[in-house]
Amino acid sequence: MDGIKDHKMISQFYKILRTYRMKRQLALLSMIFVTASCSVENTEITTPQEHEVEWIIYNKENSKLPDNQVNALAIDDQDNKWIGTAKGLVRIKNETWTIFTHANSSLPSDHVTALTLENDGTVWVGTDDGLARFDGNNWSVYTNENSVLTNNNIKCLAHDTKVNVTWIGTDEGLVKADKNLSLEHISVADNTILSVTTDHYGALWVGFFKSFAFIGQISKYENGVWQHHNLHNLGYPSSFPYGLAIDKNNAVLAVLAGTSTRAVIRNNESNWEEITRPDGARGLKTILLEDEKIWVGGNSLAIFGSKNAECVQIPGQETLIQAMALDSKGRKWLGTMAGGLAGYKPIK
Repeated sequence: MDGIKDHKMISQFYKILRTYRMKRQLALLSMIFVTASCSVENTEITTPQEHEVEWIIYNKENSKLPDNQVNALAIDDQDNKWIGTAKGLVRIKNETWTIFTHANSSLPSDHVTALTLENDGTVWVGTDDGLARFDGNNWSVYTNENSVLTNNNIKCLAHDTKVNVTWIGTDEGLVKADKNLSLEHISVADNTILSVTTDHYGALWVGFFKSFAFIGQISKYENGVWQHHNLHNLGYPSSFPYGLAIDKNNAVLAVLAGTSTRAVIRNNESNWEEITRPDGARGLKTILLEDEKIWVGGNSLAIFGSKNAECVQIPGQETLIQAMALDSKGRKWLGTMAGGLAGYKPIK
């Protein structure tokens, strides 16, 4: 009788697994697998969800990653990966890892906060104590002591490839670096700049947070003129515009998060619309566009546009996704708050 009961219990267990697509159980199994494989440089995990998925996970236990807090990512046309961590900058080039720190390079601080790339692969690196530019051989460093930067805490970066201009967002202002590397400071009062991007026509879009008023704002800067959109007036009070992206139609999309806000909104001819959020999407922080897909990273990885869309969990992890980048093979790379770097690719 005990054998029959055990058989029924096992059958019921597997039925539950199929019903919920094995999300929680597979995450646990993947965590065990990663732990058991910590001696290798590269951990690959295949996880069935809606479809077969291949995961690659790098952390400080199984790779040369100096810290499991990944704040920024950038990938160039040659699939060279730049990874900004809390304890240094990493370059993965042709499977070779190079670690840059304040001790072995001109990097002004080991705590990397933002990254952006020029067309030729030159990388701009924002840190909590200054800005650096590295062309592969030479470093240029900018701080409030040798440039117009008024604050060394770099929050975000964006490079406009069409005109070779780099935009730098800080805790106390906006800085523009032209193609001759001449820096211009643009005053934005007491606003903290959380995100920046440029559209197809060279206009700059900025995600502000007004600290004293505790109000978020998305602004367009073009030809020296600002156009502001207060999130409070759009129905999103006390919201942080953490991520910005421009789609193929030149519409700006923004990731908003706050006490009562979990949204992605899109500007379409000066009107703002909210993109349908999957029910399970939480802790929204970063956005990545892939063709028509709107990927949003937070407590999980989700495609916005349907409330029933699946929210993908990194195997074995419950940590915030705070940076994303796409390589030429269609793999999404996810930088996390405490779980290192994860590469996600559905297998067709």
